[in-house]
Amino acid sequence: MSLKFDQSVDAALKLVNEHSGHQYFDVLVTSLAQLIDADYVLIGELDLVSHQANTVSLWCEGQLGEKLSYDLEGTPCDKVYSGGICVYPREIATLFPGDQMLDDFGLQGYVGKSLKDAEGKPIGLLVALFKQKDQACEDILGIFDLFAIRASAELERTLWEREQQKQISLLQKKNQQLDLSHRVFEHTNEGLLVSDENNNILEVNAAFERMCGYSRAELIGNNPSMLNSGLQPKSFYDAMWQDLSAKGIWQGELWNRRKDGETYPVWSSISLVKNDQGEISNFISSFRDISSEKALQEQLYHQATHDYLTGLSNSFEFQDHATKAIAVAQRASQHIALIRMNIDNLNMVNSSYGHIVGDMVVKTIGEKLKGQTRDSDVLARLGGDDFALLAGFDSFHRLEKQIKRTLQLFTETIHTESGDISPSCSVGISILGEDAEDLDALMRNAQTALRFAKQHFRGGYSFYSQEFEEQARRHDKVENRLYKALSEGVIEPYFQPIVNLKDMSVHHCEALARWTDEQLGQVSPAEFIPIAESTGLIQKLGELIFNRSVQVFAQLNAELSREQKSSVGVTVNRSPGEFNFSKGERPTTAEILTQHDLSPDLVCIEITESLMIESPDEALEQLNHIKNQGFSLALDDFGTGFSSLSYLKHYPFDYLKIDQSFIRDMKEQGEDYLLVKTIIQMAKNLGLQTIAEGVETEEQCRLLKDLGCDYGQGYLFSKPLPQDELFRFVRDAEAV
Repeated sequence: MSLKFDQSVDAALKLVNEHSGHQYFDVLVTSLAQLIDADYVLIGELDLVSHQANTVSLWCEGQLGEKLSYDLEGTPCDKVYSGGICVYPREIATLFPGDQMLDDFGLQGYVGKSLKDAEGKPIGLLVALFKQKDQACEDILGIFDLFAIRASAELERTLWEREQQKQISLLQKKNQQLDLSHRVFEHTNEGLLVSDENNNILEVNAAFERMCGYSRAELIGNNPSMLNSGLQPKSFYDAMWQDLSAKGIWQGELWNRRKDGETYPVWSSISLVKNDQGEISNFISSFRDISSEKALQEQLYHQATHDYLTGLSNSFEFQDHATKAIAVAQRASQHIALIRMNIDNLNMVNSSYGHIVGDMVVKTIGEKLKGQTRDSDVLARLGGDDFALLAGFDSFHRLEKQIKRTLQLFTETIHTESGDISPSCSVGISILGEDAEDLDALMRNAQTALRFAKQHFRGGYSFYSQEFEEQARRHDKVENRLYKALSEGVIEPYFQPIVNLKDMSVHHCEALARWTDEQLGQVSPAEFIPIAESTGLIQKLGELIFNRSVQVFAQLNAELSREQKSSVGVTVNRSPGEFNFSKGERPTTAEILTQHDLSPDLVCIEITESLMIESPDEALEQLNHIKNQGFSLALDDFGTGFSSLSYLKHYPFDYLKIDQSFIRDMKEQGEDYLLVKTIIQMAKNLGLQTIAEGVETEEQCRLLKDLGCDYGQGYLFSKPLPQDELFRFVRDAEAV
């Protein structure tokens, strides 16, 4: 429930309380129907003898309707009367075939609650009916409860008044009016107080004694001001007495204090009584303890303004408090920073350990952040793995120290039943006055800085700058154009030959995505592939490149076959994002090859080690599935990052690709030379073939041959080629 909606509930309840009698019920059903978008809302008084309900007020499709009576037998109201509260989201006419009205009016949903007096006895019903399915839901029960409490109290008061009037009428005939009035006074559940013209207490009933904790003897002769809590100023009581003198009646909320010192809220009604000469003779006051209503309102407010998991402020509350804090800081010329924080690896935690453990990580981090936050700071969980902190500072040095302490909090190991988890966090910071003048701009700029931090030094922090803003705009533009490019299929594969270093024949060709946009021009794969991975578009991009590559090489090998030349394979890169472990989907299928008559042994799937790092067990299952389909596997960029021999030992790779960073500066007997030599020898011992990337000179080629490297790829042999140029290149290579 939003803060705005919570305020609408408060306004509606206030409007209801401004009325009494039948108007009270009419305003109540009207306000409730508008709040929960109900087609019908009614308050019915129970007749337990005839087992009927008589409507006190009825809201009917946009207006107040005529009152009616109906039998409870066979209706959902019978369930409410006997059970307390019922919710039927849909098809209520089917559930209660005996209630013809439900079918006649095309009703689908139903919410009803029994109205009870203070002793728990059912006295009425509050019912809402809906023509649309699923409008009757548990989300509205909190609001429904608030209105039911008000309806119960007013209906009980109305019944009490009716009974009192009835009894008075009877006693007038029997001359027993005084005795009955005293008994009614004593037995009503609302606290009643009668005072004289000077407002000194003359009489109270037992309910009032129980409410305030004082005995009748302690109260008689004293002024009701002895009950004041001190929580409301003198100006409040001055206005109350002015209103009472002008209108003869006052209604409103008071905070009183019990004998034991506890303060409590009451809904009070005070009336003036005048004698025949028009002089004030008495004040009659009634009091109803509304502590439970206030507690429910506070609960609803807390739910609307706080994150359910961490207990921190949510985005609504953050915006409100942060806006006020910024205004104060600007008036006082204080330094203030907006810090956006994002858990880097929460998705991996969720996929590996489950969302329960992921929620535990978020909750633990929220508690740690709250523990180090000052009272003057504004901290919130914006949703998911995103946190925001608005903090004052007196120097950039101290601000950086605070940010580093925050990063340290995120990296502390969290112990769970599923294992120890060490999360990390990236942080983006925007400074008020330096980078922006309002909260919206601070939020955008901090998000831009956060994005830069995640891209360039994950687990660290970055301050906002104009350079980041330009990069963010470029990022957004590329992302928007990427959706269009994939839907139109304008991204196409180019192919870089991989040659056999023994005879220089073309063995495979690596498929590389190339994109020329009508607005952006040539977009580098280094720019659009990370965006595709972060937005989930990598699956669609991978399928596009894979399908087109299969088509190209099916055609190429068909031509080579007719010319009695050797077949050429294709290598296709697959991102970890294309392996959907949670749904058990397979990243490649042999059916595509069958459609184009291409043998799977001519297709090599190339992956990086990050797949095994994120989900080692699932990765092994998927890679074995690929091998069983007849494809070969290549491990790309070996020697960079966190390469582990376990990948080569336990996973079914056929090729090991040596990263071009080792080839670029390779000199005989130099460090890179010895490292490449070790990699090649290790691969041979494990039964793997090696492919050297980035081969650009004859000297590099010679050294690789001498070391026993199997294949080479690089500009020495060919740049990436479109389809037509690739066909010519392969034919020319075969001719040689």
